[in-house]
Amino acid sequence: MSSQNNSGLQHQKDDAVTVVATAVIAVNRIVAYDGAYATAAGGVHDAQGVSEMDGAIGDAISVVTEYSYLVECSEAIAFGAYVKPATDGTGRGAVGTLADHCGRALGATASAGQLFEMQIVKHIHA
Repeated sequence: MSSQNNSGLQHQKDDAVTVVATAVIAVNRIVAYDGAYATAAGGVHDAQGVSEMDGAIGDAISVVTEYSYLVECSEAIAFGAYVKPATDGTGRGAVGTLADHCGRALGATASAGQLFEMQIVKHIHA
């Protein structure tokens, strides 16, 4: 697994917020403002950041909101690719586009279930 300047897994957490989970949340998943997994639905369903821990409904969890964090992928992702939440509703990262993304891949994956470093950006929908 390649990464920006390091062949191993890395991240650079600058900021995080506490979110009350409104769904069961797994670690390393893209989380929305409403406390569930992020989707492409917009508004409160947009990506706020990446979960640092697992959480049950009602748990307060830490969500990394600035620079980068490790994300589980739903498919192979190339270094530098745009990343968006997977359409299956799991909060895993999927290949995005210039018009629909919430991050950039600072590492690469070969198959679903692997972790990669994602630079977190404001969720974009054109």
